[in-house]
Amino acid sequence: MRKKEKDLFFQKVSELPCLVCGRRATIHHVTGYADRMGRVSRRHDRVVPLCPTHHQIQWGPRESVEALGHRGFYQLHGIDLMAEAERLAIKYLETKEN
Repeated sequence: MRKKEKDLFFQKVSELPCLVCGRRATIHHVTGYADRMGRVSRRHDRVVPLCPTHHQIQWGPRESVEALGHRGFYQLHGIDLMAEAERLAIKYLETKEN
């Protein structure tokens, strides 16, 4: 992915609301699966919008993907982050009418 394409994609994804609560989001690189153990390499076409509460490790209730892992995040929130990342990549990267 070229830098210009990556930057535009990141901009579009970061403008979307958090997948969990709808608040302002940051970019999360998806590196795990909802349905099985294992990790995948970090790639710039596998990102989703998550607010800081649902993205980063926090002290208190464990709600974030960093605190729970991708499987735990799916179990708690019912959101398959890999599937969402793939959907966003198809929507914004594979169409010419961005």
